[in-house]
Amino acid sequence: MKLTYIKLLIPLMALFACTKMDHTYAPYLENGEIIYLGAPYQLEVHSGRERVEIQFTQSKDPNTVKYIIYWNNRQKKLEVQPDKANVVQKTLVTGLTEGDYTFEIVAYDKAGNSSTPGSALVSGRALGSAFEAELFIRKVATMNCRKGMALDFSSVDTTCKYTVATYRNTMQAPVQRKISNTAALKDTLKDIDPLVDVITFRTAYVPEKGIDTFFAEKSQEINLANGQYVCTGTMVDFTSASLTGPYPWNVTLRQGTLRQLEMVDDDFSKDVLHKLQNNGANSTYGSFGAVLLFDARYNVISVVNKHGQPASNGRSAELDPSGVNKFDPATKVLRVKYWMNQPGTTHRTAFDEVLTMK
Repeated sequence: MKLTYIKLLIPLMALFACTKMDHTYAPYLENGEIIYLGAPYQLEVHSGRERVEIQFTQSKDPNTVKYIIYWNNRQKKLEVQPDKANVVQKTLVTGLTEGDYTFEIVAYDKAGNSSTPGSALVSGRALGSAFEAELFIRKVATMNCRKGMALDFSSVDTTCKYTVATYRNTMQAPVQRKISNTAALKDTLKDIDPLVDVITFRTAYVPEKGIDTFFAEKSQEINLANGQYVCTGTMVDFTSASLTGPYPWNVTLRQGTLRQLEMVDDDFSKDVLHKLQNNGANSTYGSFGAVLLFDARYNVISVVNKHGQPASNGRSAELDPSGVNKFDPATKVLRVKYWMNQPGTTHRTAFDEVLTMK
């Protein structure tokens, strides 16, 4: 009797167990079995000008017949066929407004079955005029010289591909010089018209993993008197015969603003200080260095003291109007006369100098 009860109990338990399992999965089987294709993976977005390139590794699922790329919450889409020749698929999405996007890539088979929704998402950015407006030209210092116009380029990262300098040559023809080296370097425009005072620089950038080139452009005005010189002339200190001129003296006229150049002592102090000889020994006038202001025709219209007008020791600078007081761009020679006043307007020292560009 006991054995018969056990035999009946086992089939009943099995029946109840199967009924519970079918009940749990019934809602998922009402419309038949759901099939999901293999999803693409290793997704990347490469930025371009109002477009992007989407790159992904294709699924090995042989049933895939197309991919659909969705964006803008699936309001926009692009259908592409699998690239059977390559494992990695590359597709351009064009006509995008500059901004950030999230793309979803879905694989489909002939029956309309897809890869799992949301399993292949990637974000990226389409670039445009706003991005380009934030770019800077490669930093370059310009300095006139006997050989032409010297350019001193700073180093840049690898997103900077090249810089083009556009100028007019001695035949009055436009010339473009391309500089592709990204390391710090110096170059000289030997064929430039000596009267050219504007050079246009255009720097090309390709963002990391970018597909398009973007540009920063600027027309850079140049003071043609900006350069390195040998300074000769006379200096008379009316208070001390032991203080004499340092000539010949190596100086740089360093551009501060477009029309304002500072006279840098290249021999002794390496600063904007006027060098002199004190009983034959090198020295400088303390807190006194000349800053020359030019007009558009390279006339020197004023001279001031770099360290104050006056400085704390009472020294100031003043242009002597009896001088030539002009830079000649053709010969690259500057002639200027000025005084160091101390105290007040007393002309303590008179300078009559000729600066010949190197």
